[in-house]
Amino acid sequence: MKNKQTLNWVVTGAKGNVGKALVDSLVERKNRVFGIDYGQNQKIEKVNDFYVYLEADLTNMDDVRRIFNDIQSKSGIISVWINIVGGFAMGASIEETTTADWSKMMSLNFQSALNCSRAVLPHMKKNGYGRIMNFGSIAADQGMAMAGPYSVSKAAVLSLTKTTALEGKKHGITCNAIVPTIIDTPQNRTAMPGVDFITWTTPVAIADKIITVVNSESNGEMIHV
Repeated sequence: MKNKQTLNWVVTGAKGNVGKALVDSLVERKNRVFGIDYGQNQKIEKVNDFYVYLEADLTNMDDVRRIFNDIQSKSGIISVWINIVGGFAMGASIEETTTADWSKMMSLNFQSALNCSRAVLPHMKKNGYGRIMNFGSIAADQGMAMAGPYSVSKAAVLSLTKTTALEGKKHGITCNAIVPTIIDTPQNRTAMPGVDFITWTTPVAIADKIITVVNSESNGEMIHV
């Protein structure tokens, strides 16, 4: 087992609500973190002694390989990769959706996670250790009316998670997925006025759960929060 205090973490979707909460929590614990969010200028910024921010298009495999190489050159060993980046859209029934609707959600949610996994898995296998976590949705389990492309893309992420767990276990690699219900964010409060948000899951709670799971031997689990 690696020393959990010295793990190098990669967090995608680092500027989003959950991504930022996770980065802040990890930096507070003095973990070394590489946060990625969308950008086309190949920006790299050293925010502090523990955090480097980078920009990339994770739906583009060439850009994923570039950012992986950049991070590896700075970190040496990448121990943990958290795939949070994604998107959400709803408003059309299945027959009303377009090919572009399906392509967009599959690209943002599934392809981004797949690209990152393809890039980091050989590295983790070589090192005999790795932790990958993906970001699912309760819609992947239950379906979601008027959000077919989103729910199907998240179901693909959960299947990817289970397959990665099976393939990785003999190499010391685990893969799990966080499956949130409604996340307590300013955007969701605005979108759902009048709803009792006291039962919603906070980004900080999700970040804490991610850290707990990474520091365990859980593998192939769909973790509802």
